[in-house]
Amino acid sequence: MDNISRQKFLQRTAMAGVAVLLSNLEGFAMTRPDKKTRVAVIGCGSVSGVYLPHLSKAPYVELVSVCDIIPERAKKRGTEFNIANQYPHIDQQLAGPAFDLLVVLTDMQEHGRLNKIALNAGKNVWSEKPMANSYKEGRALLDLANSKKLRIWGAPAVVNSPQFAFMSKALQEGKLGKVSCAHAHYGHTGPTWSAFFYEKGGGSLPDLGVYNIADINGIAWPGKECGGDDKHCNT
Repeated sequence: MDNISRQKFLQRTAMAGVAVLLSNLEGFAMTRPDKKTRVAVIGCGSVSGVYLPHLSKAPYVELVSVCDIIPERAKKRGTEFNIANQYPHIDQQLAGPAFDLLVVLTDMQEHGRLNKIALNAGKNVWSEKPMANSYKEGRALLDLANSKKLRIWGAPAVVNSPQFAFMSKALQEGKLGKVSCAHAHYGHTGPTWSAFFYEKGGGSLPDLGVYNIADINGIAWPGKECGGDDKHCNT
């Protein structure tokens, strides 16, 4: 198997996430009179370079605004994709022109906090991985979205691919016999890309381990969720 860098791996998985997002947005847009979903993006780093080219070309998407704590990055993406409204803070973005969906592409530690702010402001949310930094926080976000009749999607969307659907079907039909254990592995040459790995809420789990959890739970044991104490899983 050819070696693949973390950057290339994340670009490919982000592409899968974009595909699923666009599929959902197309259906969402059909419920609107103008057949468009108004989208705002927060986080204008490298991952936005995967999302914005596709969002900008989708006929059922209207890109309303971009936001980044480094204003120059928001300005650069706004100019690149002809997005007039550019902000350095989520509060300013929410106070600006109205939108239906916030796409969260910021540092991982900030996802849970920003997702909650957006939901409380009445916005639907698509969040890059992880949606939150703990099961408890993620569960609370889902409950909040449901209470407000909003939608929240979380990457990774790896289990939405035809390949994963095929594998899941084979397992559920017992074609491989009884599966008692599963092992998943993703990795890279070392945590040299960011200080995040060493900070609170960092480490290997939110970086790449989240793909393992999504794979195993989505394919082998659908309908189960890890307990908040991380010691067992509940049906």
